Amino acid sequence: MAEATKRLVREYETVYLLKADTPDDQVEEIKERLRGVVTREGGKVIRFTNQGKRKTAFPVAKNGRALYMQCLYLGQAGLVAELERNLRMIDLVTKFQSVKLAEDVDFDARQVEADVKIMPVEEETTKPREERSFGDRDEGFESETPGEE
Repeated sequence: MAEATKRLVREYETVYLLKADTPDDQVEEIKERLRGVVTREGGKVIRFTNQGKRKTAFPVAKNGRALYMQCLYLGQAGLVAELERNLRMIDLVTKFQSVKLAEDVDFDARQVEADVKIMPVEEETTKPREERSFGDRDEGFESETPGEE
């Protein structure tokens, strides 16, 4: 009994930021384009996650907010370079980063999952800092003056 050979590939994750004002239909077009690139290169898309519009840590392309997207996929080493090349050509993509999550993943055993859309976080309201008085710093402490007992 000969055991069927497993096709072992790597598992990757690419997070990319889209401009915050990107319409939903263009978000879907970009997802389908990237799904096509992965499939054409012999890989498999596991899941896309739309994490919603969020505030960025610093301005990206002069914008303080962006639409965060995550793509989880399987493939060979050259797939990441091709996916990132396609991301560079899309004007709505402002930033991206790819990470290898695992090696030697069985291609056929890993199941495709449904795309996920996470509800956006409620708007963070900036609260003014609490006013503090620094006039009397030793308030609440007993003062000891030298020589007094």
